[in-house]
Amino acid sequence: MPLLRLLFFLFLCVAPIVVPSAGRADGRVALVIGNSSYPGDGYLPNAAQDARDVSAALRRIGFDVHDGYDLTRIEMLRLTADVTAKLSEGDVALFYFSGHGVQIGAENFVIPVDAHGATADEMKASSVSLQAILKEMELRADTNIIILDACRNNPFTAEAKGRSLGSAARGLAKVDAGIGSYIAFSTQPGNVALDGAGRNSPFTSALLRHITSANDDLHELMRKVRGDVVRDTGGAQVPWENSSLIERVYLSAAPPASAVQAPPATVPPPPVQTAPATRSGEFTHMVSGLDPNGDYFLALRNGTTSGAQRIAKMSEGTRLVVLGAQGSWLNVRTETGLTGWAHSNWITALQPRAAGANQCDALWYQRNAFFARHGYCFRSARGQAAFPNANCNPGLTAANVPLSPAERAEIAQIKALETSLGCS
Repeated sequence: MPLLRLLFFLFLCVAPIVVPSAGRADGRVALVIGNSSYPGDGYLPNAAQDARDVSAALRRIGFDVHDGYDLTRIEMLRLTADVTAKLSEGDVALFYFSGHGVQIGAENFVIPVDAHGATADEMKASSVSLQAILKEMELRADTNIIILDACRNNPFTAEAKGRSLGSAARGLAKVDAGIGSYIAFSTQPGNVALDGAGRNSPFTSALLRHITSANDDLHELMRKVRGDVVRDTGGAQVPWENSSLIERVYLSAAPPASAVQAPPATVPPPPVQTAPATRSGEFTHMVSGLDPNGDYFLALRNGTTSGAQRIAKMSEGTRLVVLGAQGSWLNVRTETGLTGWAHSNWITALQPRAAGANQCDALWYQRNAFFARHGYCFRSARGQAAFPNANCNPGLTAANVPLSPAERAEIAQIKALETSLGCS
């Protein structure tokens, strides 16, 4: 397994994806999580059932589905690691999550069933970052779809006293999607979705009605879902989406012939150079300091003038590799492999940043998984929580674990990366 595949992360939702051909799961991977069994007033009757029904629907239309229900944080991390390890360039990755979510500052988190904390920092440490999951998906798969039915009324923020969770907000925040990504929320940013009184939530009920449509691309499908939800909730809930898809994406069966015809000869394809998606360690610069009174994106163009054809819109925070320069213009490659020119006024060099807790957790888990597979008995509370000691060998020390040379080399790489990221 390449080392950089270890830099995976939390995921929120999985939605159906681009369809290479009907009835095949190859290249179409879905991660589905549904959490209902939150303690006390946090219990959600429909969330796990919503996820089970979505999993069944995705399997019917050819997805390779990996699902989990009522998961703790470590269980969510394990499942995410397994799924992201399967992703590669050219894949369509779909993530669906139903359960509680929370916005803390400008970041969204999905909440496992064992989450706890009365402060923002405590809640972050026991939850999973949605933005981190999306970033890791975007570095692996070419098309990424996230569907979140996670804006339900959240008791975690309601129970907080005074300033304890003062940075937590109602509903979830807007999330920007990179090129080739699509994000759907069950309701508009800042609002709260309904859990529903029937078998499924209003949003998932509508999604299940339309997800198997062979004639509707993803945007048309979600327009129909939005219409159903607005009707069924009397306008109280309005699903919202953010898309940076370039091509049409069909969730079920092959797209109709009319949808895949080549463009007219009079409209030549844009002269876009593409390269394999850049891995996280290669980035040297980022989009930064956009004009707050402007349009909130930096154009990637096919030439060094403002009149050159626009290839893509790059939001603030987009990471780049600089390939060359011409005057005040930089030749750059984006996270998704697009290559073009952008003005240097809004591009700055990346500064080293400490790794997030979730990233360090992921690396720690990947490193220790080698020892667990060979029967090592973990003695620390953290190790025993992650790797139950059933059938382990009590007489086996860490120094005597029968690791292969390849395993030892990969463990050394992981430890070096943990050190470089400041993981404790």
